[in-house]
Order: sequence, then C-alpha cells, then structure tokens
Amino acid sequence: MSSSAAASTTHRVPVGLAALVLVLAVAQAATPALSTVLGGAQPDESTVDLLITPAGWTFSIWGLIYLLAIVTALAVLVRRSTGSRDPRRLLVALAVAQAGAALWIVFSANQMSWFTSVTLTVMVVALLDAARTAAGPTGTTEGDESPRWLTLLVRTTVGIYAAWATAAVFQNWASDLAEATLDPTDVRWQLVLLVGSVVLGAAVTVLLGGRLPGYPLALLWALTGILAEARGDSAAVLVTAVAGMVVVLAALVVALRRERSLAP
Repeated sequence: MSSSAAASTTHRVPVGLAALVLVLAVAQAATPALSTVLGGAQPDESTVDLLITPAGWTFSIWGLIYLLAIVTALAVLVRRSTGSRDPRRLLVALAVAQAGAALWIVFSANQMSWFTSVTLTVMVVALLDAARTAAGPTGTTEGDESPRWLTLLVRTTVGIYAAWATAAVFQNWASDLAEATLDPTDVRWQLVLLVGSVVLGAAVTVLLGGRLPGYPLALLWALTGILAEARGDSAAVLVTAVAGMVVVLAALVVALRRERSLAP
C-alpha cells in the first residue's frame, strides 16, 4: 500500500461510527422536547436556585450546541473526516457526550439528584478529550485533504460544547449539594465552586483556546449570565464573575500569542 493510501485509510471516518454520532446528536436535541410532551419537569425546575445560577436566557446556548452538533455530524458523515488526526477518538468522545446529554435530560426531568451531576461529569471528561483531539494536528496530510471549513466547524462545535459543559457541571454539583445539605443562601461555598470553574476553564483556554476560541467565548457567556443574575443580589458573586471574565480573557490572550509564535 502506498504512503498516500495509508494516510487516507488512517484518517477516514468509519461510516457506522459517523452515523451513530449523527443519531445521538439528533437524540440529544429531541430529548428535551420529548420530556416536555411527556410532562416531566424541565431542568430549570428540578434544580435549586443559587446565587451563582446564570440568568435563564443564558441556557439558550443549548439550542446552538444542538444545531452545531447535528450539522457537524452530517458534515463528518458526508466527508468521512473530522479534520483531525484521530477521528475515531474524537467521534467516540462526542458519542459519549451526546448520549450523556440525552440521559441528563431524562434524569433531570425525573428529578433524579446526583445522577445528573455524575452524568455531566462524564460528559465533561469526554468533551475535554474531544477538545484536545480537535485542537491537535489536523488531518490535512497527504492522502487526506480535509477542507479547512470542516476543521473549523468541528473545533467550533467541540469548543462551545466542552466549555458549556464545564460551566454546567459545577452548577449541577452545587445544586445537588444545596438540595442535600448546604445552605443555598450562603455565598461562601458557592464562590469556591465558581472560582473552581473559572480556574478549570482558564487552564483549558491556555492549553487549547488558541485553536478552540469557541471554548473561552462560551465560558464568557456563562459568566455574563451569572453576572447579570447577581446584580442586586450578591456583590461577592458579581465581583467574582467579573474577575473570572478578566482571567478567561487573559488566558485567551496567552493562548493566541502562543499559537501565533508556533505558526510557521
């Protein structure tokens, strides 16, 4: 087999795996609507209202994530490529995350505390692995000419999805802790979780944000929602959210400068 044919074989996406990712992308988008039809509780109805909970309009980003996931899955199925050097790993990670997203809605609708947080944690691990793969070397080697738009699409989808899951998992654990034992009006422990989410998000941004700008942008969206909700309720949360936005922006600057320095 020639080196060109070997490269093509290495980076081609299995049809079955690509089709599975598309089915799961549709499933995760359809599950919230199905939950509503069946009369289950909505996610915002089954969580405790906290001082660090973002404004309701912030959660509209799920619609964008669902749309991007479906479009990306369709593009990958048609092009038989993800624009990355390890498409199987990336797609398996996306499949795990999307299956988890559908399960998360089911658990949330049935008010199954802790199951939602555990599921989101698995999703975050999978999505961060997908983000690392997507931000790695592209699949545009000899014999695998993936279009640049496909690489950009995959990176945008994975970046936004991973960032929002990163923010959501801390919110979910905070809600479960408040429901179980901690005081939802006590700002101190909530600030610890908020700072933890910022630290994790900033670290990922430094490492991957130069190639996944959707990641820090989605984090900023989440922090904007927290800031908007905190006005008039908690000065400590408001100041922490503003500081968090500054930290994420600084991390993005570092990432972009490093990416520029590594460019040929």
